Amino acid sequence: MDKMLAAVFHKTKENGGGEIKLEQLEIPQITKNNEILIEVKACGICGTDLKIIDGGHPANDNTILGHEFVGVVKEVGNDIRDLKKGDKIVVDPNEKCGYCINCRRGLSNLCDFMATGTTFGIFQNGGFAKYCVIPRSVIFKLPHDIDVTSAALVEPLSCAVHCHNIADVKESDNVVIMGAGPMGLIIESVIRKHPIKRLISVEINDWRIKKAYELGADQVINPENQNIKKEIMKLTDGEGADVIIDAVGISETFENALKIWAPGARLILFGQDFRAKAMIKPNDIVRYQRKIMGSYIGYAEDFLDAIELIANNIIDVDKIITHEIPLEELISTGFKLMKERKCVKVITKP
Repeated sequence: MDKMLAAVFHKTKENGGGEIKLEQLEIPQITKNNEILIEVKACGICGTDLKIIDGGHPANDNTILGHEFVGVVKEVGNDIRDLKKGDKIVVDPNEKCGYCINCRRGLSNLCDFMATGTTFGIFQNGGFAKYCVIPRSVIFKLPHDIDVTSAALVEPLSCAVHCHNIADVKESDNVVIMGAGPMGLIIESVIRKHPIKRLISVEINDWRIKKAYELGADQVINPENQNIKKEIMKLTDGEGADVIIDAVGISETFENALKIWAPGARLILFGQDFRAKAMIKPNDIVRYQRKIMGSYIGYAEDFLDAIELIANNIIDVDKIITHEIPLEELISTGFKLMKERKCVKVITKP
């Protein structure tokens, strides 16, 4: 049987963390009529991949990681009629059931079935490999002329589109994004395409500060040597932030957001850390009619929108994809770049 290189997660720590090893595995085979064998062309590295190693995010033992992947159809199951060999596709890694109460209410991102652990590249084999078998239900067909490397951004971009839509950004808004990590910068790229009054980024890393400006921030505040509240109030003529997106998700960023929100503001919590805790006065929400909302992954329509943003060159992909590496360098180069925080999106190619 032919072999392929794959990045496999092995649990070795009591907290659920472990290590990723590059291994030679047998190429998977279609076993169900609704399945498709895809040849992976590109797969992005996500911060979640690093959290899995450290035990900060659950994952199944002995699973091929990589959940931001795109490829071409290699073989199709007997029930597949609308896809053929050679078609370009992108994967929505979060498999939904379609029939639980949340799915039927239009909240597919909160699917009960998905909550049991179904994500490809975390709980099921994913895209850090040459081939992957996946069901038709999680596949989006791509335009034939789209660049497949660029299309590896569809999954994270769909999350940014979802966040943008929840924020309900208006033309007169002062928007603040807490954190210029990969997702903070991708969210910035989406919001920057919407006409707004001002976009301010909050970041401490010098490399990321430069990138935030490059992707369209009007101003970047470094909380290590600047007072966030004082600077935001000065930049907004004392109005405060109408939209705040916390792309970090720790207690400190949430508490800073509470210092700068304007009356009627929308605070969108995007970054996740289950350990984060914060105090808040409910009257500060009631008296000034503010909103606090979560933004979690996205809907199918967000995937469709993300595809169009890339296919129509609306998002500056070249500024977001900062590195392309062979899968062989996933650990030695890819993870090193992520830990050094000197990249936006690193794309691996098997």
